[in-house]
Amino acid sequence: MEQKASEPPRRNPALDIIRKGSVITIITLVSRPLGYVREAIQAYLFGATLLVDAFIVAFNFPELIQTLFFSGATSAFLIPVCTKYVNDRKEYSRIYSTFINISVVLTLFVSAGFFLFSSTVVRMIAPGFTDEARVITNNLFLIMIPVIAFHTVLSVMKAFLNAKEHFAAPELSGILWNLFFIASAVLLAKKLGIYSLAIGVSAGALLQIVMQYPYLRKFGIRYHLTLDLGHPAIATAKRLFTGALIATSIVPINSFVGRIIASYLPHGEVASLSYAFRIFILPFSLFAVPVYTVMFSKLSKLFHDNDMQDFKAHIDSSVVLICVTLIPATILLCATGDLCVKILYERGAFTATDTAMTNRALFGYSVGLLFYALSISFVRIFNAMHDMRTPALIGITAIVLNAFIASILMVPFRNLGISLTTSIVSLYNFVFLYVVLKHRIRYTMTRSAVRDVIKSLLAGILLTLLIVLTRRLLPGGLLVPLFISVLLTIAVYGIVFKNYYRRLLRRR
Repeated sequence: MEQKASEPPRRNPALDIIRKGSVITIITLVSRPLGYVREAIQAYLFGATLLVDAFIVAFNFPELIQTLFFSGATSAFLIPVCTKYVNDRKEYSRIYSTFINISVVLTLFVSAGFFLFSSTVVRMIAPGFTDEARVITNNLFLIMIPVIAFHTVLSVMKAFLNAKEHFAAPELSGILWNLFFIASAVLLAKKLGIYSLAIGVSAGALLQIVMQYPYLRKFGIRYHLTLDLGHPAIATAKRLFTGALIATSIVPINSFVGRIIASYLPHGEVASLSYAFRIFILPFSLFAVPVYTVMFSKLSKLFHDNDMQDFKAHIDSSVVLICVTLIPATILLCATGDLCVKILYERGAFTATDTAMTNRALFGYSVGLLFYALSISFVRIFNAMHDMRTPALIGITAIVLNAFIASILMVPFRNLGISLTTSIVSLYNFVFLYVVLKHRIRYTMTRSAVRDVIKSLLAGILLTLLIVLTRRLLPGGLLVPLFISVLLTIAVYGIVFKNYYRRLLRRR
């Protein structure tokens, strides 16, 4: 049907996502390399040893708790709640202050409990560790307990800024955290050893909160010492919280369960999973996070306005963008993962054996990169529709499936089995969420979107053949074959999708 003359032309959803998401991508291009510098310094100072295993387990638990019960669920239910009040500065500040104060009170009680029962917690999260490893883990855990409160407060700030369609400040804080962690490791490692890393984690998390203050003031978001538990936004949040809590907990719970199972493997296996995940998460952070972060805020507003036509168009655009970027990223990681690990980590205490071990884990994560991104994106779609229950129910079954498969695959494949389980469970989550969404809102991808996804798959097959041929013609090299593989990726997808890029730029 021809568009009426009186209607303003619709902005291309993909272009809108790219324009706003590019801010996150640019910041990530700075932040992620710093993350690798951080990991490289950690690997150089401590290698893949018992000390690093202890640090990773001690760090992952408070991170898991705040992600599970606080920060992970916060953005899932707060952004839909914020949308209703985004144009009322006074009410916006009131509910912002209320949620900040609730977060502080709850996390202080939780942190106090973990402090008192830290030894019991460590026995639960590292059952396969020796007594020596548990003592170190317990000390590290105590230092990093404040992260629970700091990151929860940060997540509230992030949700209220994102609802205003401001994404830069929360992402920039990651750069600050990396810099402080690196400084702490370099300056304090000789004196404090592995504890220098824990100090960097907690102090850096506090600085992230401080950094948000001027940006909040810029958007007129003011903090007040108020706790308006009778506000309608609190009632809405209560209704959405439980489902959001469960749905957003799936990924960190599955990851944490994998770490617990891996504690029964030889020393270094837990560290190898962490190092591998750090590489795996780069393309996810560069391409998927900007897409679903912008998409979530936009879909929340479209659902509030009951504009389901544009709602579905944004889903299509997001899926295509994720496929066009993450399919080639998957191929690069699978085909050149060993080169990436060598370049980033193989120095100092990190040996060739550690490289091989880390590359195995990286391959298992990488094969499911696309589904990892799509499953998280579809959870956000349901969240935007105020439906937290569906992703929660599917997620509960995924937790059981993850533990079962990881326990089986760990025996023959060790760390590869655990990382591969993440990919299998991600596929499971995405398929079920897609089927339910299709029935819920009668969502079906348009022909042009399906065509673009198929083209990306076919281009990926061609790219795989070219990279394999390059590796055979240039055996033993590092930078040259990796550089050529990246150029081939850009060339293949640039040629295949030249018309897609033109369509993006046609309507502004």
